[in-house]
Amino acid sequence: MSRQPRVYSNTGIYHVMIRGINKEKIFSKGVYKFKVLEMIKEINNEVELCLIAYCVMDNHLHLLLKADENELTTFMKRLNITYAMYYNHFEERCGHVFQDRYKSEAVEDEKYFFGVLRYIHNNPIKAGISDKIYNYKWSSANDYIKHESKIISDKHLLNVMNSFGNIDEFIKFNNIDDNIVYIDIKEEEAERTQYIINNAIEQFINKYQFIDQKQLKQEHKEELANILIELGVCSLRKIAGLCNMSNSAICELNKELKK
Repeated sequence: MSRQPRVYSNTGIYHVMIRGINKEKIFSKGVYKFKVLEMIKEINNEVELCLIAYCVMDNHLHLLLKADENELTTFMKRLNITYAMYYNHFEERCGHVFQDRYKSEAVEDEKYFFGVLRYIHNNPIKAGISDKIYNYKWSSANDYIKHESKIISDKHLLNVMNSFGNIDEFIKFNNIDDNIVYIDIKEEEAERTQYIINNAIEQFINKYQFIDQKQLKQEHKEELANILIELGVCSLRKIAGLCNMSNSAICELNKELKK
């Protein structure tokens, strides 16, 4: 399959992700997470770009940054090569460390910018390895909360935090889930989609204080179906199954919503 051409950002801001080959946990040890952040800092001193947010997970890394096309390519190439050499040496292995080239998406407006920022900081929460964004050591959430960072400039820390009244508002914002897939990662897409569906169903059930979906009456099923249709993350056939409705009934609801 041919590679998809990159979409370049008019704002120069990108959400970037790199992943271990075959989902290998290339950042599983604390020393590895520390090392990749040190490398980011060192390379950033030579390749001028602005890092805005980061999160190092066990098998992948998220970055939110501002750079021109050449800077981004140079920075990611150097990071990939430098870390691969380091990892292979300490793991006494050889071969590829990262899965394909890095993934990137353009961040074109303020709303999407803050959504990506939240998505990155929420990675440890979604993975079930931390209960609060500020309890995870390897993301920029604490950089913002403490207003100090070895990687992110004071200017960017201040610019982001000025959008919130105080630290509590920043933390509260990061606890919101907006049900959006922020980067096209095929390996995670189905998993993320299922999370969005489950979250929407749970919110609906809590709204009416049902114990489970078996208590739903016809009007409730239709309301839930409309919610799932508007999310646009799964097929009408799947929605029919989730709501215990016929395919034809779901198609009719879909037609009504499009009028």
